[in-house]
Amino acid sequence: MDRAVEGMDRSFGAWTMPDEYREMQRLVRRFVQGDVRAVEDTLPHDATSCPADKLAPLQEKAKAMGLWCVRTPEAYGGAGLNLLGQAVWAEEAKQVRMGLYNAAMGAFGIDPPNVIWEGNRRQIEAYGLPGVEKGTKCFVAISEPSGGADPGRSIQLRAEKVGGKYVLNGSKMWITGAAKADWGIVYARTGGRGRSGISSFIVDRDTPGLSIREIPVIRAYSPFELHFDNVEVPAENLLGAEGQGFQLAEKWLVDNRIQYSAGTLGVAQA
Repeated sequence: MDRAVEGMDRSFGAWTMPDEYREMQRLVRRFVQGDVRAVEDTLPHDATSCPADKLAPLQEKAKAMGLWCVRTPEAYGGAGLNLLGQAVWAEEAKQVRMGLYNAAMGAFGIDPPNVIWEGNRRQIEAYGLPGVEKGTKCFVAISEPSGGADPGRSIQLRAEKVGGKYVLNGSKMWITGAAKADWGIVYARTGGRGRSGISSFIVDRDTPGLSIREIPVIRAYSPFELHFDNVEVPAENLLGAEGQGFQLAEKWLVDNRIQYSAGTLGVAQA
């Protein structure tokens, strides 16, 4: 029987949450409201992260609960929650002061962007797995000064193939977490106008020619502007096929927006 039908309360015609999700909701709520908030209360009001020595015990407990890197497939060491599970988790995990930008202060780990699992084996082992196992951080660069709501049209950053590498030139705006990231996924135009001209690249944070500038905002956690000046990326760091970048961007945006929206509801409740 379809799970959506299973969750239907036939007496009222309304959908009800399956029992396993309600149990997970209670589990995450107790952990966040008790353990996580108790640690956060010892930090400065505008803290944007938790010191490693205080975070480690929380992360060990999250792993024991089976809720480590909730958006990462089980095959790669994550909890592998579906979108409903991610929404239920996010609504509870983001009920902390830094919740909008650091769910549960990172107690559940920080998932690599879901599109890295669409890469080849080398890319997954070099970039995806260290995020799950060691907590290496990543940024995703889509938006530009020209806009971000319609990436199919607004992306202007160019990636020209020269021999065995791509050379990137242009800028990205409003990029979260770029300063502390180890690497990033960057969407650039390899072809003509429109969605079919966009490709996706894995870019190491310390690549020559990549500069990062903080954009001042009214909260403690600022986004960044990225500037690419003849940034050379090995052809083997093309994620997916050339021209497939827009489909990968859609996959990341759709999944991310669902759990982010659920998280804002949690913040409102808190």
